[in-house]
Amino acid sequence: MPKHIIPENWKPVAGASHYALTDDGYIYNLKTDKKLKRYWSYLRYHSFVTDDEGANRKVNHDNLSVVCYDLPDEEFVVVTNYPDYKVTPYGAVWKYRNTGKRYRGNPILVETKDIGEKEYARLATGDGRRHWVRMEKIMEEAYPND
Repeated sequence: MPKHIIPENWKPVAGASHYALTDDGYIYNLKTDKKLKRYWSYLRYHSFVTDDEGANRKVNHDNLSVVCYDLPDEEFVVVTNYPDYKVTPYGAVWKYRNTGKRYRGNPILVETKDIGEKEYARLATGDGRRHWVRMEKIMEEAYPND
């Protein structure tokens, strides 16, 4: 992708190299030299840009970044019968695929809940059925030798 010249006092958008925020609070497409429409919600302005990978993303004008986050650099094992989830050796369960629009495709840490004396996590199967699964069962299936 060619490097675009950003005018003085404009701020570049991280992860979308051909967009920049102007002094007057609008995001410009440096490739087409057009001003993008901005939207006001939750006391902030945002616009929609196409990132360097070709995906449409919402960028907040206060935080000029469209970078996608990935799982931490740790050992993971896919949870049996739940292909969208991975578990670490210390019991953290992450949903790393099909996280939906709310999370913008970024992986999320699954919350656990104490029901009685046991700890459970709410997981969805590949076809969408949701179950409360005991953390002991998840850990035994993922790491049988420990």
